[in-house]
Amino acid sequence: MAQKRIGVISDTHGPLPAEAFDLFNGEWSAERLAEAAVKRYEVTYDAEGRATLRDVWPESAPDVRACDLILHAGDIGVQSALDELGAICRTVAVLGNNDRAAFWDSDGGVGDLRSLTFDGIDIAMMHIPTDLRIALHGRPPTVVAAVKEMPQLAVHGHTHVPEVRLDGDTVVLCPGSPTRSRSGSGHNAALVDIEDGRVADVYIIRLP
Repeated sequence: MAQKRIGVISDTHGPLPAEAFDLFNGEWSAERLAEAAVKRYEVTYDAEGRATLRDVWPESAPDVRACDLILHAGDIGVQSALDELGAICRTVAVLGNNDRAAFWDSDGGVGDLRSLTFDGIDIAMMHIPTDLRIALHGRPPTVVAAVKEMPQLAVHGHTHVPEVRLDGDTVVLCPGSPTRSRSGSGHNAALVDIEDGRVADVYIIRLP
């Protein structure tokens, strides 16, 4: 199975920055991408499929290529942000707490929760991390999980601070925000490389 790349972005709160479009479209130079990749997380699996996450930066940088799927984890701001991302490849989004109007992505109307399968991996996405946690695990004894099985990749936004961690064997990713820095984290997006139907690498990319 060929390697595929997912671009992940959140909390644009308005027009898409040109740098984010160029990143996801594979138009950055190798030198610029190596300089901007501030974190790399490698995901490995044992014989039973249990995942291990390691921060291995600066061992290597991502190669230069366009994304095959783009995820927007909410607080979109304007429809043009999704339209521009959708011109690169299939784009799937969820609504954020500041999204008051209707939005459309490559799959149609944008809702609060998305579950999808891409290149052999199951993905779940919601904007607010606590809402995502409830969607994955429920809130016993009264609230059942909205996602029936734990996905390989779970994505949220809202915090504006990049984070990559494991929830069991699920890689949980917040890409940060490309437009509104919080807690000194800068402007960021993420790249997720998929290989052989599994999450292989997650990169946090610093934008100007």
